[in-house]
Amino acid sequence: MIIAVSGNIGTGKTTLVNRLAKHFDARAELEAVRDNPYLNDFYEDMLRWAFPLQIYFLSHRFEQGVRISSSEQPTILDRTIYEDAHIFAYNLFKSNYLSDRDYQNYQHLYKTMIGLVPPPDLIIFLKGGISTLQQRIKHRHRTQDQQRKNEDTIPTDYLQNLNDCYEQWTVTFSLCPIFTIDIDLVDLAEEKSFQELLDDIRPYLPTL
Repeated sequence: MIIAVSGNIGTGKTTLVNRLAKHFDARAELEAVRDNPYLNDFYEDMLRWAFPLQIYFLSHRFEQGVRISSSEQPTILDRTIYEDAHIFAYNLFKSNYLSDRDYQNYQHLYKTMIGLVPPPDLIIFLKGGISTLQQRIKHRHRTQDQQRKNEDTIPTDYLQNLNDCYEQWTVTFSLCPIFTIDIDLVDLAEEKSFQELLDDIRPYLPTL
């Protein structure tokens, strides 16, 4: 069983991944953020660091996929390799932070990798408005993490563009079902909401 939690920056993916992993006694595969050598520089100069950052994320996501494909343990993913390409790299290209040459190079590498990793059984997509995202980013309880501090400087347009990319991607993605939760309306930190989520996703996971 592979469940992925997807969504924009600040939607609460990591918290939900850890909680689902605990509930299902599954392995939590988190995004390569804390030890990422490019993320801090990227937030300070997106044009300079966009390409190496995306290659770093792509290589780590591919490594995760290979590891998962050889494991029988249930896994909860923090984002997917598909989002790296169709949300983040695409948005950087569209916003002129990635050159056409770098973007085509990235896409070639992505297409080579994609057939070698298994798709999730289900994607839980957390969507939220910009004001909700900015509020959550501002109040992250990771003040000791400089990389997280720099998220406060993320331009509003960048977050909105990512939201737009996610809306388009969720309509066209077909490798597995996508279950959407509006975090403007649902607080998954509440036990009742979390239990309702478990009930809602159970039909998508017949092996449980």
